[in-house]
Amino acid sequence: MKKGFALLETMIVIAFLAVSLLLLYNTFAGMVSNSKKNYLYDDAANIYKTYYVKEYLLQNNLTSFFKEENIQELTCADFNEGCSKLINNLNIKKLYLTKYDLKEYDKSLYSADLNNYLGSLANDEDFLYRLVIEYNIDNSSFYASVGVDNHE
Repeated sequence: MKKGFALLETMIVIAFLAVSLLLLYNTFAGMVSNSKKNYLYDDAANIYKTYYVKEYLLQNNLTSFFKEENIQELTCADFNEGCSKLINNLNIKKLYLTKYDLKEYDKSLYSADLNNYLGSLANDEDFLYRLVIEYNIDNSSFYASVGVDNHE
């Protein structure tokens, strides 16, 4: 009788530990995923750079690109010659002008990283557009965005 009880008790303890470890692993995996996302998305330094790029582009007629399209990829050919120097100095890979409340767009036209970033953005402010910049730092894509209004 005592041996059977000890075996049953041991099995229950092992099952309890296994379930606890599985729950702990899932929590830890989620934390690692979120920390990677926070590392690649909206880094403070990249937000500052994005803000200054927005100011530069507003001074060089960014408002002429406010259209009904959900996402527009901008290039330096659309602006003046100083734009390419700015993009090279800041390690900018791509510039996008999107609707601020972007919900539906053709995801097949864009990279999975950009789609994930756009899906992580909140739409709780009163801007009409958003400038999204993809930075290329150490062969990794980092993203940052700032709101843009057409009467700034």
